[in-house]
Order: sequence, then C-alpha cells, then structure tokens
Amino acid sequence: MPVIAEIVSKPSDQDLIDLEKTYEGQTQWLQNAIAGSDLVIGGRFNDRLVAACVLTDEGDHWQLEKLQVRAITRRRGVARQTLNSMLKKLAITRPVQVDLTDNSELTALFTELGFSRNTAHQDKTIYQWQP
Repeated sequence: MPVIAEIVSKPSDQDLIDLEKTYEGQTQWLQNAIAGSDLVIGGRFNDRLVAACVLTDEGDHWQLEKLQVRAITRRRGVARQTLNSMLKKLAITRPVQVDLTDNSELTALFTELGFSRNTAHQDKTIYQWQP
C-alpha cells in the first residue's frame, strides 16, 4: 500500500502521537506551523502518519523543511512516496524550494522528483520544483 500525502490541519490525538514519534520528541514548532500559514504535510500509511514535512509560506514559493521519516519505516521509499504524492495530488500551485546545503545525500531523491538546481543561490545548494 502506498504512502499518501495529506495536509495535517487538524491532527487527531493519534496523529500527534505519530508526529511525536516521527520527530523524536522535537515538536515544539508543530502547533505554530499548523496555526499559521505554513502547511504541515503528513505521509499516511495504514491510517498512521509515518513521515512529515513542512511547507513554509515564502510568498512567491514554498520552502520545504523538516522532512522526516519515522525511524522504523526508513529506507523503504517513504520520503519519496510522500513527496511524490504531495507534488502530484495536493495541488501545489507555487514553486517548492529545498535547501540541500547540509543534506547533499538527498540530491538524487529531489532530482528524481523533478527538482532542479537553482543557481541564483551561489552560497547554498537550493533545489526547486516548478508546478
């Protein structure tokens, strides 16, 4: 069964437990993201959130941040499925950027998903997806 992306705007108690596990207790930012203009995107498999990321509203584009997969489901394509589903099914209408400066091991993943290097940022490794 595939991992399906969804916007987590009103997390259930179980969703909050799943996000707590996914982010290994580092969820202080979560309520602010949900209440604000940012989008918390969850990857759901068998009624449980197994991955998540945040799309921060930068006005002319979304900045993808905090991509995390629950530890017990890593190395199974969960991030790929979550991001692919997000880009195709959630009607993202603005460009999405991700800073891979400190995560160059993710370059192949984002390239495979249609992101390309944004050369306007010489001091950082920014990849961008166009809708």
